[in-house]
Amino acid sequence: MSVPSVAGFQSLPGETVPVIPPVPAEIFEKRAARLRSLAPGHAIGEYLEAMARLTEAQIAALQVFPPQSEKHFEPAPSLNACSHNYGEIWQKALGVIISRMQRVPLPEESQAALSRLNAAAPAALEFTAQTMICGNYDSVDLATSPFLAAALQVYWTDLASRIKFDAMEQTPYVCPVCGSAPVAGVILGDRKLRYLCCSLCATHWYIPRLTCTKCGSTANLVYFAVEGDENKIKAEACNRCHTYLKLFYLENNPEAEAFTDDLATLALDLLISDKSYNRSGINLFLLRK
Repeated sequence: MSVPSVAGFQSLPGETVPVIPPVPAEIFEKRAARLRSLAPGHAIGEYLEAMARLTEAQIAALQVFPPQSEKHFEPAPSLNACSHNYGEIWQKALGVIISRMQRVPLPEESQAALSRLNAAAPAALEFTAQTMICGNYDSVDLATSPFLAAALQVYWTDLASRIKFDAMEQTPYVCPVCGSAPVAGVILGDRKLRYLCCSLCATHWYIPRLTCTKCGSTANLVYFAVEGDENKIKAEACNRCHTYLKLFYLENNPEAEAFTDDLATLALDLLISDKSYNRSGINLFLLRK
């Protein structure tokens, strides 16, 4: 059985596919288009437009990686983003992103962050990237984090696209490729299959519905939604581990994309903010200390 790409969600075969690898160009092109479509009239429209420009810079940064036909990488199943040895190619991607974003009319703080990244030594960039990916946000310059994250996403999405998934171990609560947390989940079609989307490499993996995506509990789940939301976006919250994750139903909105729509639905996060739940997912463009 061939494994469908992320762009092929609506035509999944009858059997459940455990892992759907990313197609890098399709991933970032879809995100950029989705961000641009959501920005006009949105409460955070200027931010979404800036993120669209950043995603377009990611598309350009893909050019630093070898064509798929020239490189066949088959990593061990134990890849982990936190302990991975990145090498210099991700910093080449970062250089492309910095160059393009310096031509974008961004707030002064963001322009200053780009200048700091541009002046940083390679060893310092590597250390900061590792620190951020390992979740140590207290020691990260958060103004620089979206640009660092953008380069690391390009690196890992390219890497994930080259893996033979039949050799991967399945780890239901974190990405089977890089070990990162999901950003959100998507619910597909008539069978209502749930796939989690990796916050880093855009790999999607199957996990049954009505199961907490953080601790695996099948009891004490509650759901929150913004009243009047025609897309019926939900946050699934667990009363065992007190975390929640957003779910996007593609039958209600086929254009939804987990990473982008998570950014655009902060109203749902605000709805839950005064309750006793924390996000189990991560959006690398919205890191907080």
